Amino acid sequence: MSKLTQISNKYKKEADKLIIKTNLAHDLKKYGEVHFAGAYSANLMMHGDVDITVVKNRSYSISEVFKIFKTLYYGGKFRSYFIKGDWEDPRMGDEFPNGYYVGLKAKVNGEKWKFDIWFVSKKEFEERNKSFSIDRFNLTNKQRELILTFKKYRKDNKLSISGQTIYKAVLEGSCKTTRDLNKYLNKK
Repeated sequence: MSKLTQISNKYKKEADKLIIKTNLAHDLKKYGEVHFAGAYSANLMMHGDVDITVVKNRSYSISEVFKIFKTLYYGGKFRSYFIKGDWEDPRMGDEFPNGYYVGLKAKVNGEKWKFDIWFVSKKEFEERNKSFSIDRFNLTNKQRELILTFKKYRKDNKLSISGQTIYKAVLEGSCKTTRDLNKYLNKK
């Protein structure tokens, strides 16, 4: 097992512990189906960032999300709490779902952790699942290692690129080296 895979596994285990300690998944299940996504669900973590989608048949209202936010806030299990209204801003592109966002932050062993929680309708969830989603791929060990390498490169060089961009660079852009990644990023 490579050093990067060991690091990723360490982050995944820490995330699991934090989810259990804060009772987060249990608390969110009261409001809809809970789906973990991204690096956490694909076991490609190189920092403390967990993506969660909470789904119900119809769209959430802002008042519902405020009630959920209030419950999480008064639970006091996190260090910082954020809420964002509907993200239908065309400047945001299609990277974010049509729904409401709640962000939770914690500090574990001196490191910042972030939980990105999206509250969306079942229709939105299903539409988004038709598009690119890393947890739906059967990654080879080589692809997994490249993704982790590029994530470490991003972290070491403080690059402002999403995990989604890295996944696409490996799976659609055929990037094999950091030089390939930089060329891919310059084309975008």
